[in-house]
Amino acid sequence: MKKFFLILPFAVLFIYFGASAVPQNNFKLEDEYLEYHAFWGFINLGSIKIWTETDGEYVKSRFLMDSNPWLFFISIHYGFESEFNIDSLLDAKFLIYEMIKGRKVVTIFERMGDKIVAVQKDVQTGEVINIVEKNTRSFYNGIAAFYLTRKLLGTGQKITAPILIQLDVKDVEINFPSENSTIKFGDSLIRAKKISGFIPFVAEEIAGVTGDFIAYYSDDSARIPIKAYFKTSVGSVRIELVKWNRDKWKPPQVADKK
Repeated sequence: MKKFFLILPFAVLFIYFGASAVPQNNFKLEDEYLEYHAFWGFINLGSIKIWTETDGEYVKSRFLMDSNPWLFFISIHYGFESEFNIDSLLDAKFLIYEMIKGRKVVTIFERMGDKIVAVQKDVQTGEVINIVEKNTRSFYNGIAAFYLTRKLLGTGQKITAPILIQLDVKDVEINFPSENSTIKFGDSLIRAKKISGFIPFVAEEIAGVTGDFIAYYSDDSARIPIKAYFKTSVGSVRIELVKWNRDKWKPPQVADKK
């Protein structure tokens, strides 16, 4: 299967916890649409679109990632889906959609006993193309990790997250300092909380991401990622929020009251 994983700074814990041990902040889960653009210098590399449907506990989330069609040197088009309870993020089912040799294919990743099983199917016909399995430990898939970072924001924790990358589980260090931050967003100064981390391996599956990363989230109950910076094999990449749809939400300006 083709190696690839979602390029998100928010995706992706010294002490490893089960989900039941995760301390809580005031994160409020709601239906939302978020759209991000990725930049390499002044070049727009493409977009990441995120849809969330929830009843406040159970989450159904879909990510769509597309490279900029005007760039001849990159062509990336992937869809990702996952469903889980917000208080039970480990080992959630994970789907990746892609085009392979002219047909739309979905790869379904599921934890079964001590193994991760990946079943690749033709979306239109349902034909099973390939089945691969591998012994593994518990993990967070990329979408579940996105929501985990929002739950842990500002808690002062330092953790090591076991992140699923294809059939491998990789450890990613992430810090959640409790200090407040301020960032420029558009023409305004925004109240934010920062996370920082380190990828201690060359993650070719994450477009060459390696080393330090920093992300800034809104310092309010929405905990929406605003900006992030990654080191990659081609240089620094910035990911920034450009559109959103969440009931009555706007980025919390410094002058606003919480």
